[in-house]
Amino acid sequence: MDRNSITGVILAGGRSSRMGEDKGLVEINGRPLFELIAERLCPQVGEILISCNQNSERYGKDFQTVPDIEQDFSGPLAGMLAALSVSKTEWVLFVPCDVPAFPAGLSKSLSAGLSGQKAAYARDTEREHPTLCLLNRSLIPALTAYLENGDRKLMIFLHNIGAKSVLFSESLAFSNLNTPEDVALWKTRNQDLSR
Repeated sequence: MDRNSITGVILAGGRSSRMGEDKGLVEINGRPLFELIAERLCPQVGEILISCNQNSERYGKDFQTVPDIEQDFSGPLAGMLAALSVSKTEWVLFVPCDVPAFPAGLSKSLSAGLSGQKAAYARDTEREHPTLCLLNRSLIPALTAYLENGDRKLMIFLHNIGAKSVLFSESLAFSNLNTPEDVALWKTRNQDLSR
């Protein structure tokens, strides 16, 4: 699948309650997390959008921002629906704003793993990582109905639509930064994120 046929979306719409500040704006080596994510995502997609419900003026300096349709912080699926609704491409690759070392080949691997389905998501040998996923815009009606029913669980939605899981061997690539302690530990382990 050609990268220009895929829109990349950075999910930065959560409350970040455990971090105590907007996760996407937490700085590592003098740069906000969302910029590090965007840099890694850029070679994999044609365009990048940012799903956010706050600080849109900061995110919007470099990227188009997309707020949730319902402003109630109802989880990643709400951000996914909003982004799917504005995407100009048929395929949308989602990455959370707190996983700075996600696989550089994420888009290629998920595309290859679709097996005719309309969705694929990442997993490693230990667990599933549903917020790193590739979704087709044709899923908008199913996702709308799911959310209107009051459902919020991403993994259940992916199972319902027959999404394929794609195994990645590098489990450290999925380390996510949820707390200030996570960030401090990350900084000591990863002095150079440009590798």
